[in-house]
Amino acid sequence: MFLTVDDYRSVCDDYEFEQITENDDTRAVAEAAALEQIASYLRSRYDIARAFNAAGADRNPMLVQCAVNISLWLMVHRLPQNMGHERRECLYNDAIKWLRDVQASKSSPDLPIYESDTGEDTHNPVRFGSMTPNRYDY
Repeated sequence: MFLTVDDYRSVCDDYEFEQITENDDTRAVAEAAALEQIASYLRSRYDIARAFNAAGADRNPMLVQCAVNISLWLMVHRLPQNMGHERRECLYNDAIKWLRDVQASKSSPDLPIYESDTGEDTHNPVRFGSMTPNRYDY
């Protein structure tokens, strides 16, 4: 999986992590949903499969934090009376804002871009060039 248990330490301590996750199955389902939500924002331009297959220090740190915050947001709803809801909501909103900024090209993460076999950017719809000039000689 893209995320490890150590990734959660930046936003919650061990006790809070145990209370929120409950078991590994709950965490796995939330992480899968979070990764799909991230991919829905970024897959039109970036090679998300390659980004999610990265391991260790090769992973994009902001992508890891977004995945952690979205996963915790999805898991916090099963707690009684939505304990810690406000703090998680703030972190979730920040993650979604960053994803929307990347989607709108306001932010440029260091993520792998789709490329063809010739090294061309295949998902960039901008083409340039010109038509042959018309002489209008009749």
